[in-house]
Amino acid sequence: MSLESLRTARKTVGAKQTLKAMKRNEVSAIYLAKDSDEAVVRPLADCAAQADIVVDSTYTMEELGEACRIKVKAAAVGLLK
Repeated sequence: MSLESLRTARKTVGAKQTLKAMKRNEVSAIYLAKDSDEAVVRPLADCAAQADIVVDSTYTMEELGEACRIKVKAAAVGLLK
């Protein structure tokens, strides 16, 4: 998965919105920022493991925010099915 694909894909941005979409079985893959707070991303990682969702943790919060074209950093981004 690359940041280029994230720019144009249908997605959720933020830990809460991504977790909600994961619980509704709407997410095919997630990006978790490598520099985010463990308490924020742990529920997402656990849910992804249970649902066999691909997890990419290679980018920072700033890189994810820029890729999503938002003015703030993002701890999590989910690619929608």
